[in-house]
Amino acid sequence: MKSLLLLGTVLVCGLVGAQETIESQLLQITARLEKLERESEERVNRSQVAFSAALYDTEDWTDPGPYISDTTLQFKKVKTNIGNAYCPDTGVFTAPVKGLYYFQFTGVVGKSGKLNAGLKVNGLNTIAIYHKAGTQASATNAVALELEEGDRVFTQIWGGRSLTLADQGRLTTFTGFLVFPL
Repeated sequence: MKSLLLLGTVLVCGLVGAQETIESQLLQITARLEKLERESEERVNRSQVAFSAALYDTEDWTDPGPYISDTTLQFKKVKTNIGNAYCPDTGVFTAPVKGLYYFQFTGVVGKSGKLNAGLKVNGLNTIAIYHKAGTQASATNAVALELEEGDRVFTQIWGGRSLTLADQGRLTTFTGFLVFPL
């Protein structure tokens, strides 16, 4: 009878210990799952990136210049900025994740009749637009680029070559979006 009582006590203690171990493991698994869900949500949020902006936030014809030196264009009329990767105060888009991105840049020639500008990645010329015609003609170029997180993309009008650039809040534009993360 003593051995049966001893065996029962050992069995009950073992079950209580096992239950505590199972509860502890369940808490650890739940914490891991919550962490993975948070990280996944952060990745999804960072991979939703698109912006589109016009040079000026006015419907009046604006034709600044002349541009003596290379000037980074600050597209002030932001129409879309999902992910807030484009900064209208600097004119710079900063890639929030490594991925394949698409950019398009359109410029309208001002009263000078000449336009020469380009899209730069981390300060290096990537694509350009050029037009020599009467006023209010335009040029467009686009490119798909593989960017690393933190790469900076912006447009510049090239001084000495382009005297003016015109806009009316919807003509000279800069657009970009993440095609897919890598």
